[in-house]
Amino acid sequence: MPKTLLKVGDRRIIDSILDGIHDSGIREVVIVTGFQADILKDQLRNTVPASISLEFCFNPEWKLSNGISVLSAEKFITPGDEFILLMSDHIFQSEMLKITVETPIEPDQALLALDFKLNKIPDLNDGMKVRCRRIAKSRFQITGLDKKYEDYQAIDCGMFKLNYGFFQELRNCIELGRDSLSDTCNAYAAENRMIGIDIGESRWIDLDSPELFDLKNLISRITE
Repeated sequence: MPKTLLKVGDRRIIDSILDGIHDSGIREVVIVTGFQADILKDQLRNTVPASISLEFCFNPEWKLSNGISVLSAEKFITPGDEFILLMSDHIFQSEMLKITVETPIEPDQALLALDFKLNKIPDLNDGMKVRCRRIAKSRFQITGLDKKYEDYQAIDCGMFKLNYGFFQELRNCIELGRDSLSDTCNAYAAENRMIGIDIGESRWIDLDSPELFDLKNLISRITE
């Protein structure tokens, strides 16, 4: 069973994600599939809100790093357009996505939602650590991302606002053998083009392990 079809409370993860997408005003969605792709497509076709136009993109190399999955969706994005990238196992409060959508970026920049509430991250050890410096009230210059950082300021929320040019940056990194999403983000950071936005009091959770599904109180506060 694809993880995104598992239930948190009485709802599937993907349903909570689609609710947040709908509430933020996004109407066109591409889901990159891999493992058990047919099951995912069959279960979603008749349950997606009518207001959302849904397309599927199959990544035959789904066992490889997540940068490969992102690059596979290139053909669904119009050159010159901005788009939002979400993880299929993260649930979040709608306000967090609205903040990300409404934050402007330059054509050569990438934006990542950041959580500075480190004492409220349920699985901090596994989180992607982010080094950054403030450049405006809620806006930050990201200088690096690495799970092994001991000195860091925020956690990567797995929510991005990107430009079409991000695909070429992905391709460049993959050709160098750096095929994870964080590799490309670090390439942007090295050129001062990786921007962070503070999600404030918004809550989210990355459902990476069975134990996290047992945090029912936290999950209910996110999805209510």
